[in-house]
Amino acid sequence: MKPKIVIRADGGTSIGMGHVIRCLALADMLKNDFTIVFAIQMPVESVIKSIHTITETILHLPITNNYSQDASNFCGFLEETDIVILDGYNFKTDYQKAIKDKGCKLVAIDDLHAWHHVADVIINHAAGVDPAKYSAEKYTQFCLGLDYVLLRKAFLTNSSEEKEVNTIKKVFISMGAADVTNLTQKYTEALIQVNGIEEIHLMLGSINSNLTSIEKLIEKTKVPKIIKHFDISAEQLVKLLQQCDLAICPASSISLEACATGIALVSGYTAENQKGILKGLASKNVIINWNNLNKISADTIVTSLNELSKHSGKLNQIIENQKSVVDGKSPKRLLDVFKKLILEKIHFRLANENDVNLYFKWANDPFVRNNSYNQNEVVYENHIKWFKSKLDSKTCHFYLFFNEENAPVGQVRIDKNEKEVVIGISIDELHRGKKLAYRMLLSSSNDYLQKHPQETITAYIKIENKSSYQSFIKAGFGNEKLISEQGFNSYKLIKK
Repeated sequence: MKPKIVIRADGGTSIGMGHVIRCLALADMLKNDFTIVFAIQMPVESVIKSIHTITETILHLPITNNYSQDASNFCGFLEETDIVILDGYNFKTDYQKAIKDKGCKLVAIDDLHAWHHVADVIINHAAGVDPAKYSAEKYTQFCLGLDYVLLRKAFLTNSSEEKEVNTIKKVFISMGAADVTNLTQKYTEALIQVNGIEEIHLMLGSINSNLTSIEKLIEKTKVPKIIKHFDISAEQLVKLLQQCDLAICPASSISLEACATGIALVSGYTAENQKGILKGLASKNVIINWNNLNKISADTIVTSLNELSKHSGKLNQIIENQKSVVDGKSPKRLLDVFKKLILEKIHFRLANENDVNLYFKWANDPFVRNNSYNQNEVVYENHIKWFKSKLDSKTCHFYLFFNEENAPVGQVRIDKNEKEVVIGISIDELHRGKKLAYRMLLSSSNDYLQKHPQETITAYIKIENKSSYQSFIKAGFGNEKLISEQGFNSYKLIKK
């Protein structure tokens, strides 16, 4: 059975389709190796149709503006082995924590860097974005820039013939599927006044609430010819862009698709989250930057385009520069990232005397001490004596775990005393949050019980240490009891 990825994103008349489109681009890259599930609040028919191009499995979540409730609703569908992808501006720190507490691996697609992340991976395909802009956990991996661009396959494999623009006759406009402020009509009305334009191609979404007004404009305009395109496929969009001389669109996924196709491109921003992509594309000289597309006047649009039509050399240089923007390898890079989330290999050996200093460092980690029953700082001289005595003991087993780069990630100690066999675990600070604990517990406890099949292993966990409790449960410990252990309210779990 393929591992499962659950994507949480919304799309519709109020927020547009941007989150859904880039999630579907990513899903298309991963679908051969993963089972894809999409979770969304009551999508409209066109959104469902788009999702069904990738997966038939859609979780229809209840409509709510309370995202604490939404997190609870969503987590009810999740399994600990799932990888979750979040794309949206309501999935903030607490929402992410709810998913991590479920035990899932978490990937956040985020271009705002406006809250703290507990995600395992952050994706932002804006060129030149700085990881320092993000607040995140030490374990968080960053996939930033155009090496991780989220584009549909048709744009990544585009091999069109080189284009040369001499005059601007055919113009493509896309202002988003929803286009709440009706920029499509504003720019179309301006283009009608530009000399030499013969065709204006409008990419529209069926969720656009301004379609009646746009239709009236088309009916009364004889020259240039205005052509509508509704909810077209990636392949159809590639062909359309190849036929046009100039594209006008905001710095969202559509601008990256245009660059990948190779077309003279005018761009800017209509929302704050587009500024990152805009800055990156402008720095690479692959667009003509009009900055705030909401505020530019019709007269300025007309004047600017009339001037541009006189400078075909500038337009052709933009097309030439675009060749270096998308290398087509982002699917492999992203697939490797997701595979590593589930396939990160760990192995163990039994500790020896050379590991004494490593164990001392872990023993005095503030997080470890806080979760230990004896919270006093460990004295080095005492540690050396204790460690040697445990190594010499036939009833104590130190399982020392390493990742595939052979870096130590943590340890499990299974120690038999006069009354019982007790297990404890600690994870290296740099490797927390990677869902290693339950795998270490499972591997070490299974090894011990295979060698000592008559034994029962006991775990004591402070009641507030929920993540540790969940790891033990997932590793097969049960028969839960609530007790007082060394003055602390605790869970007592066992495994046979």
